[in-house]
Amino acid sequence: MARLGLSISSRTVGNAVNRNRIKRVIRESFRKNATGFPPVDIVVNSRNGAREASNAQLMNRLNQHWQNMVKRCATC
Repeated sequence: MARLGLSISSRTVGNAVNRNRIKRVIRESFRKNATGFPPVDIVVNSRNGAREASNAQLMNRLNQHWQNMVKRCATC
């Protein structure tokens, strides 16, 4: 079973409202995709672009990251 860790700093994302919005989007995306994940621990860090990104943009980018992660773990 995969586990999720979040590292969303106020320095890169801004105030608590933005941090919590981004955390909610990440958790939702993780829950939707977690069934195909290998048993790994995943830590998501924030970048400056996340502040201005919409929820849909964040979800699309996260889905790409999840797919890449599954491919990389399959070869190990």
